[in-house]
Amino acid sequence: MATPRLVELIDRYRNSHGVSEAELARRIGVTRENLRKWRTNGVRRLPERDNLAAVARVTGRAYRDVLSAALFDTGYLTVEHPAQPRP
Repeated sequence: MATPRLVELIDRYRNSHGVSEAELARRIGVTRENLRKWRTNGVRRLPERDNLAAVARVTGRAYRDVLSAALFDTGYLTVEHPAQPRP
């Protein structure tokens, strides 16, 4: 099974719970603009640990799943070698 991307985890939660982008950003502790950047441009740098922990808490996902999704998004982990970080 492919690892979902961070934005996919966030969007699944938003769609299933009917939460607005502004409200979800507030719950996670980021600005609405920052959340929108994640959604439109992808996650280019690893978000702060507190933000990842908040995404996990808010969405009900394990922190490990959220961290893995963010690591794939940033390119630190790859589909070809998911257990091996890039140099």
